[in-house]
Parts: sequence; C-alpha cells; structure tokens
Amino acid sequence: MNQAKETDGMTNQKEIQHEGVFSLMLTPFKQNLEIDWKTYDEYVDWQLAAKPHGLFAVCGSSEMKWLTLEERLMLSQQTVNRAGGTPVLATANVQHDILEHKEEVRRMIDTGVSGIVLVPPEGLGEEQDRLMDYFAQLANVADIPVFLYEWPQTNPYFISPEIWGKLTNEFGIKGIKDTTCTFEGIKAKIIETNGNSLVYQANTPFMLDAIAADAKGIMAITSAAFNELVVEFWKEASKDHSSLHAKKLHQYLVFLDSVLRFGYPATAKYLAKLQGISMETFCRWPVELNPEAKKAVDVFYEVYKQWQDAEQGSIFR
Repeated sequence: MNQAKETDGMTNQKEIQHEGVFSLMLTPFKQNLEIDWKTYDEYVDWQLAAKPHGLFAVCGSSEMKWLTLEERLMLSQQTVNRAGGTPVLATANVQHDILEHKEEVRRMIDTGVSGIVLVPPEGLGEEQDRLMDYFAQLANVADIPVFLYEWPQTNPYFISPEIWGKLTNEFGIKGIKDTTCTFEGIKAKIIETNGNSLVYQANTPFMLDAIAADAKGIMAITSAAFNELVVEFWKEASKDHSSLHAKKLHQYLVFLDSVLRFGYPATAKYLAKLQGISMETFCRWPVELNPEAKKAVDVFYEVYKQWQDAEQGSIFR
C-alpha cells in the first residue's frame, strides 16, 4: 500500500474548515421524477441562509442510489456554483462497477467540491482489510480531502474503528460519517485517532453524548429540512454541552428526528414545503408521504410554532 500523503498547514486549515454542521441535501423531483432544478436552487439558497458549516450534496438523503452518474455530477456542480465559500461534499463512488470508481472520483473532484466522500461498495465490507485497501487506492487518486460514510444502502456498511484509524493515520482520510447509531460506536472511532480526526454524528438521540465525547460535526437527517435548529444546537452544545439550552434544543431535534422517520425523505420534503420552499414530496426512493406521515409532520410544525410564540419569536433564546 502507498504511504500516507504529506500534511502541512494548508491541510490543517482544511480540517478546521470541515468541522461543524454539514447539511444533508434533498433532491426535489417533478411529478415525472425529473430533477426540479429551479426548486433545487431555491432550496440550496434556503439551506445556506441558516449558515451551516457545509453542504453534503450527493448523499443518501439526496437519493443518490436512484440518480445517474450524470445527475450526481450535475447536482454537485449546481451546489458548488451556489454555495460560494461554503464547503460542499459529494459522494464519489456510487457506480455499481467498482472498476469505474477511480474515474468517478476524478469527475466528481472536477465539479469543484471541497471534499469527496467514499462509501463501502456492496459486499466489500465483509473483508475489512480489502475495504481498507480499496479506500486507500481511491484516496491516492484525490488531491482534496477524503471522507468516509457508513451508508446504510450498502451491505455491510460499517467500517471498523481499527480500519478507520489506519486509514486516518496512514492515508490521510479526514473524516467519517458514523452511522452505527450507538454512542459506543462513535466513541470508538474518536478514541482510535485520539480525537485527531473529524467524526460526524448521524444519530440524533445520541448527538449530545457524541459532542461531549469530542465528535467534530453533525450530518443528520434533521438538517435536510430544519438546519437552522441543527446549527443553533451545534453552537450551543459545542460551547457547553451540559447547558439547559443545549439539552432543550436536543429534545426538539429528537422530536423532529422521530417524525421524519415516518417516511424519509418525503417527510423532509414536506416540512421544507411548509416553510415556504416550493418542493413537492415526489421521491425516486420507494417511499411516499402517507396520511400518517403527513399528520406527524403537521403536528411537529404546529408545536414548533407554539414554541416560537412561547419564546417570543425564537426557540433559540
């Protein structure tokens, strides 16, 4: 295997740049399931208005499993074009043929993203050493920061803490979106690199615990439709994870997370629509907004507005 890439002050700056909330991006579709690019531009601007630390453009929430390579590249390019100085990440190895992944990585880098994300290919995670070699080879193709993502749409998708540590220490992998959905899982990855890596938490119920354990960021489904709340939570929890305000914001997020799970990402699209984005709930992901899911989102949004009134216009104070 190749040796780790050299690091310098510029690399350290990039690590700092990638800490915090990376909002997961939805893909709006028309009724015929073509991408609604006009609505996407509106949605990107709306996400940026909440001032997240970055956007995760080609991800599970964007329904990347059901997008063509050309659509994924266009989605990444469109996001970069509107994001200005806000970092944009995009998954770069979704093609079924593993032999096409190096070229896919190169093409995704050419869209202007500030970092690429790699997921375990189907079945390869059964042999963690082979998975490590695979990630290392793709990392050596990239001249920008590389991140990993335990994407539940592949099987198996977990990356062992030991392999994660080797990829970080020997090959310069910058961060990982942990989806073990256990506090023990994310803490093990943080410990493996002595806290010198970017471990992002995807699970909302354990999010406060993860930040207390030195998780460096958030990539959670709540950010797809309510990232203002996620960003404020990150600010408060990073400052003092034991504060009453941090705990209250966390409670709101757990409530929202449980609601979105009724039919994600259709539920997130509906919540965005309630907030003024002209986004329909059509999905290529085989899920739809059924009456129960719609009712759950309506109840959350009604309670949210009550919180706003009770807190004199903002639940953030």
